[in-house]
Amino acid sequence: MRSPLRWGLVVLGIAAPLTVQQSLAMDPPGPAALAAPSGGAPWLELTKAHYSVFYTRGYEGDARLIEHWADDAERVMMSKYGVTPAHHRMSIYLHPAPTHDANVDNALNRCCTRVSDSLATGTIDMLAPSSPALQSAHAISSLGMRKSSPDYSAKVFVSEYIPIAHYEVQRSRAAGGWSYYDAPNWFVQGLQEYDAIFHSTAGNRDSTSRLLSRWAVGHPDVVSCCTPDLAIQDDYNGGAAFLAFLAAQFGEGIHGRLLRSTAPTFFEALTSETRPYSREQLLALFQAWLQHGARTDAKP
Repeated sequence: MRSPLRWGLVVLGIAAPLTVQQSLAMDPPGPAALAAPSGGAPWLELTKAHYSVFYTRGYEGDARLIEHWADDAERVMMSKYGVTPAHHRMSIYLHPAPTHDANVDNALNRCCTRVSDSLATGTIDMLAPSSPALQSAHAISSLGMRKSSPDYSAKVFVSEYIPIAHYEVQRSRAAGGWSYYDAPNWFVQGLQEYDAIFHSTAGNRDSTSRLLSRWAVGHPDVVSCCTPDLAIQDDYNGGAAFLAFLAAQFGEGIHGRLLRSTAPTFFEALTSETRPYSREQLLALFQAWLQHGARTDAKP
């Protein structure tokens, strides 16, 4: 559903009153900014330090919701990863009607274009959470979530916004190391999905995490080893499930340690962070975790 440059993420909440203005982005406009959204109404803008939310009249509540989710996500960036999105600025477009890139089944992240040595910009296109197309949808996600639910929109948004934190962690390394998109896609997409499930809304932390556990228990063969290394068949759910296992086994801090590792490859970083276990032993621990219900309460 997403290329390496397409992320997913969703947020939730109540925010301060909007400052409504015509679209004057602080960064170069993304593709969606070049024309009015479906229906011809002009974009309005809610501006914050690291992002702008573009929406149409009547969707002020959705803009506030995204603002709350984004601000919560930035707090997670600091509490979990020790970073702020200081070197990124995102333009978030809430489409009132489906488009090719923003519809019931898809959101699109285009990130990032470097505009200076200290700033990169990108765009996120998604359906507005209260749009008629989304609210009338009867579609169910691969985890069993109703796509019409606010929790689903929050998960989508956060999975698209949180990667800039992953970038910031790697940028903070003094000695370099493996590159984000050189990792297997199950790690890249899986970590985005994990953070979107466990660090977006209370409903996702409670209910969606249980859906992930149920999915993992029902797909015990999704992880295999070792030809030549760990392989995960489902990048999104399978990746998120394996990262939930790593958090349960080694503490959630392992995610940041992997990103911060100066090892030359991702798999060398994984070896270092999961010592003293061999890959075969790690797979055995994963299978035992599944047999005990794939509990997702991570160690500190």
